[in-house]
Amino acid sequence: MAQMQNAQSVALQLEKVRDKLPLLYERDDMLLTMIQQRGDVERVSSRNMRLPLQIRPGGKAGLANMDGGDLGRGSGTTYDVAQVTPVFFRHAVEVTKLVEYASNAPEKAIENSAKREVKNAMAQFRSFLDKVMQTNGNGVLGTISSITTSGLPSGVAAQFTMAKPPGAQLFYYNQTVQVYDPTLTTNRGSANVLLVDPFNSLVQVDALPSGTSANDVIVHDGLTGSQPTSLFGVLYHQSNATTGTWLNLNRATYPVELATPRVNGNNSALTPGAVRLAINKVRKSLGSNQLSKLVAYTSLEQEHQWEQLGVTISQIIKEGAGGRASDLDLLFTGEKSMAGVPIKSSINANQSRIDFLDLSHWGRAVMQDIDFYDVGGQTVFPIYGASGGLASAYIFYFVTGFQVWNESPRSGAYIDNLAIPTGY
Repeated sequence: MAQMQNAQSVALQLEKVRDKLPLLYERDDMLLTMIQQRGDVERVSSRNMRLPLQIRPGGKAGLANMDGGDLGRGSGTTYDVAQVTPVFFRHAVEVTKLVEYASNAPEKAIENSAKREVKNAMAQFRSFLDKVMQTNGNGVLGTISSITTSGLPSGVAAQFTMAKPPGAQLFYYNQTVQVYDPTLTTNRGSANVLLVDPFNSLVQVDALPSGTSANDVIVHDGLTGSQPTSLFGVLYHQSNATTGTWLNLNRATYPVELATPRVNGNNSALTPGAVRLAINKVRKSLGSNQLSKLVAYTSLEQEHQWEQLGVTISQIIKEGAGGRASDLDLLFTGEKSMAGVPIKSSINANQSRIDFLDLSHWGRAVMQDIDFYDVGGQTVFPIYGASGGLASAYIFYFVTGFQVWNESPRSGAYIDNLAIPTGY
């Protein structure tokens, strides 16, 4: 008689499933968290929030003849008002009932999928908002450098190579995006993201909107019309432009007062001199007492470059025995700073910039905090089938309405056009 083999006993064997769920994609929200932690939140209606600004000094000083001389006329301080109004965002999540039924007990699954999706959705929504906050207020997530339409996997209509910065960093899988012409005048159409490769700056989509060509820009879903408006991000508030508008103020009217001090990196690697120059420009703009409030908000790429500078100029002196004296860490773990300014790095930050931010001047005009979309207490809504009856699925939304403001653009500084280290 033949011996019993494993195939005859497989039906008795238990299947082991590891009860851990590793996250295989990024959802960083560093900048959003920093601004929220500031706690400067203004509750607003649909009317513009007004931000009074003391823009220019007043009074006329000079030598005086007190022996009957003419003391001349005077002047006064110039004030103006910046204005901001919230914009709304939504994050929709759709789940079938089978997902819920198949995982609603510990003996069925390691996690309740439906409940976990609420947590996942909130984290992903925050990550999306953080990505939008890296932009200059028009929702542009990247610029198409070149387009490939042949030799692609099934279902992929086109592959975009994205120009750096920001490359493909501000996109995520299954996101709906839109393509605009370079002037943000013509909306060419929408597509869904099927692949994001931040290392090679690639984005694959399921459709190629008619007319899409190199130098077109990709924006997030929901924007309409010419010159759309989204969240006012770092590139909007930290700018030395002297034309256009900033929070409804004409930059040409106040070409110095509304301009953020800038250091041009000239496509070169970061140097300590550029950092010192940026910090000193803040001091020259508003005084030395501003420095204690700054943070150096930057990308992993420029944090890497700064660390490389530290390694290059270091002399390692090892003292005594015991403790960690014998350890060698050339990457300097622990708190990092640039000329005394704490470094806060983010994978979403612009790869060729370092922004010195005074977050005491940043805040949010909030009409609606992030929460479930609610209709009469109902937050989960049914999906309807082709017959008109209910489908075995449901949908819920997170919504928020806010805008980011910075009441003092001269309180920060930035270094741009920095070279991106090889390998990124």
